[in-house]
Amino acid sequence: MKPRARTVVVVALVVTLFALPYLFLFRPSAEQFLCAISARSIMGGNSDVSSVALIPEQGIAESEDDGVDGSAEMAALEAMLASAATPDKTVIITTLNQAWATKGTMIDVFLESFHKGEGTQFLLNHLVIVVLDQRSHERCREVHGHCLMLKTAGVDFSGSKGFMSKDFLKMMWRRMSLLRSILELGYNFVFTDADILWFRNPFEHFANNTDFQISCDKNRGNAWSLQNKPNCGYQYARSNERTIAMYRHWCRGGDANPDIDEQSLLNRMLKSKEFTTYKVEIRFLPTERFSGFCQKSKNMSRVVTMHANCCTGLDNKVHDLRSALSDWEARKSLPPGVNTSEIELWHVPSACRHSLWPSPPPPVPELDPEFIVENRK
Repeated sequence: MKPRARTVVVVALVVTLFALPYLFLFRPSAEQFLCAISARSIMGGNSDVSSVALIPEQGIAESEDDGVDGSAEMAALEAMLASAATPDKTVIITTLNQAWATKGTMIDVFLESFHKGEGTQFLLNHLVIVVLDQRSHERCREVHGHCLMLKTAGVDFSGSKGFMSKDFLKMMWRRMSLLRSILELGYNFVFTDADILWFRNPFEHFANNTDFQISCDKNRGNAWSLQNKPNCGYQYARSNERTIAMYRHWCRGGDANPDIDEQSLLNRMLKSKEFTTYKVEIRFLPTERFSGFCQKSKNMSRVVTMHANCCTGLDNKVHDLRSALSDWEARKSLPPGVNTSEIELWHVPSACRHSLWPSPPPPVPELDPEFIVENRK
């Protein structure tokens, strides 16, 4: 071999020996590259931000092929969360469409409860209203400071959606995708339907260091029992690897079973103990405090929230929520020393009492068997 050629070979071997350790030890995988971005880089170098800040698998927007700029929407979400969050990165989230945004209806009763509750008005500083259409966005900006527009290409979310209708299901799974993204960005959240009255500060009544807490239509008296009947309209989730994996799995179930609502799918996943894989600690909130029309708290001195569940129809919900708010104000006006735990002060449900299932409810479709098999492996 000629001296020049021998020199080239030696140089190539040396370069290879130095390069191999880097390639095998330090070269990040695609997943590592997407998931290892710190909260410092996302939030502009704020050292107080938690290290849990992952780029979402799919983001909160539809694909760019559907005419939605996902990166712009994600940036808007990050900015909104940063402006509304508490020091420990917790936000309160609700969603709103045109039907519920109309003046004098749901959104007004919802916000009024924060003003009339005990120690709840300051929580409005941390409430983000996610609006699903232009009209509700305009109305939101009239009544609240934190309004985020969430678009879905080709879907009209403006009107009232019948339970289990095609648009209703799309709206529910769109909401789930949003909540998943919030967790992936490193924020804890309380999600609340807008048909819930806030009477007291719920953070004083959540269990410490519990991953996921959810309200119930029916609570059996055991906060950890899977026999409770959860309601997805009120959830408190802390951002960590366990809850992120849980919500991703939940959303994948929705992708595989688009004809099933998120609550029915949650019930089935809890029954089959699918979430045990992720070691998520789940607590079911007591209806004595987190109350609703399904199972009403009799002790007004302890109630934190009141949900217009077990009720259909916007007018019925608004009527009974206004009545419940009046009952709450009447209780506050009672003379000191009156034991409200021994007095029936609620006059609800009233309009809602006969609204639920005037005809038999639609059957819940069966789960996609391929999804069941895949997630039991």
